Amino acid sequence: MVYHIVNLVVYVISIALAMIALSCFQFEKSIKKSKLREFYLFYIIASVALGYLFASFILSFGTLSFYS
Repeated sequence: MVYHIVNLVVYVISIALAMIALSCFQFEKSIKKSKLREFYLFYIIASVALGYLFASFILSFGTLSFYS
């Protein structure tokens, strides 16, 4: 049970960190005003994908070093 809670917390934190990291780029300047809604959908999907990859790396690295 604790393992699942830790996984969930790591995934949520890493998605939030990915959103913060992507917000430092000023994409809004290069996006057309009519495509702003599609851009924010892409922004959310990219944040979730990057956060998932980062969390998977952290969790697998943690279990690898735990068993060594």
